[in-house]
Formats: sequence, C-alpha cells, structure tokens
Amino acid sequence: MTDVKPAVALLLSDIAEVSLSYPETAEQLPRITLTETGNVSSVMLSGADRYSIITLQLDVFAHTAEECAELAAQANAVLAEKGLKRSFGEMLTEERYPRYCMRYRFGIDELTYRTVSL
Repeated sequence: MTDVKPAVALLLSDIAEVSLSYPETAEQLPRITLTETGNVSSVMLSGADRYSIITLQLDVFAHTAEECAELAAQANAVLAEKGLKRSFGEMLTEERYPRYCMRYRFGIDELTYRTVSL
C-alpha cells in the first residue's frame, strides 16, 4: 500500500500551502488539502500488493471564488502533466470560504510507482 499524499503535496507546494488532512483553521488561505478517499489493492503477487487503485481528493480553499478557481486550475495542470486525470470537480461557495473540490482516480504500480489514469 503506497501513500501518495506526500509526493502529491510536494508537486503542489509551489501553488499554495498544502495540508495532508483538513487544517484546524481555514483562515490560513490559500490552502490545498489532500485526502485519500480510497486505496484498494487490485493485484497481488507473491503475497504483496503490486497494483492499487487510489482515489485522491483535493480541496482548494481561497478568499474568493476567482482565486479558488485559478488555484484549482493550476493544481489540475500540475497533476495532469504527471498523468493523473480528474474524475470530479465542483466549486462550493456555500461555506465561509470558497472551496474547489476535485477527485482523481488512478492506478499505481507498487513496485515502480508508475501511475495509470483510469
């Protein structure tokens, strides 16, 4: 089982502050929060995980909806460049601060760490 959140956080760190779980305070904006919502073993070889399917959620928080959308687009471009395809995206504005929620679903080879979009 591979934890991809630290590697993804590093990729996104030039865009905004990145948290690996929901921050205690939303006032430290802008912020990207990473949550792994699924990590399923798909192939096992010799009693070990070889290929897993991972669902990763990114929540981009900002002071305005425009800033939030811009940062979400930048984050998506970085992940798309690495071969991750977004499976969901939605701007949420009913909270105190705008949030753009995106989900990525992909496979990962546990031996080579190569990712495959699903």
